[in-house]
Amino acid sequence: MRTGLRFAILSATIVLCVASPGLARQTESADRRVIACRVMEAHTSANPEATVIVFHQQKKEDQERLGDLLRMHSGESVEIRSGETAWTSATIFRLRSCFGRGLMVLPPGGLALKDGSTFELRIPAADEEN
Repeated sequence: MRTGLRFAILSATIVLCVASPGLARQTESADRRVIACRVMEAHTSANPEATVIVFHQQKKEDQERLGDLLRMHSGESVEIRSGETAWTSATIFRLRSCFGRGLMVLPPGGLALKDGSTFELRIPAADEEN
């Protein structure tokens, strides 16, 4: 019995150690302030230097949540990242003429997002209203 108990404890420890990195990522992506989005159109201007992106939610089930976020935070600074890049600042706007679409302005040297790219959008914690 003692050997069986040791084996069970060892097995549970290994499972937790192997699963921990994935659990940390799941916890962050489950954050209500984060929404997975997809670029519909991306345009870059040389003068003034900026990138403008039209985007919407990546998953249909996030449509209402993104709409709420855009209504509450239009014209405000948010954070975005693509893949494993660091969070970077951007400004979002609600497009009143395009249901469920957002407009994002990236500063010079920001993420290089193109049509079809995916990214995560996050409302900074101090602005959280959910």
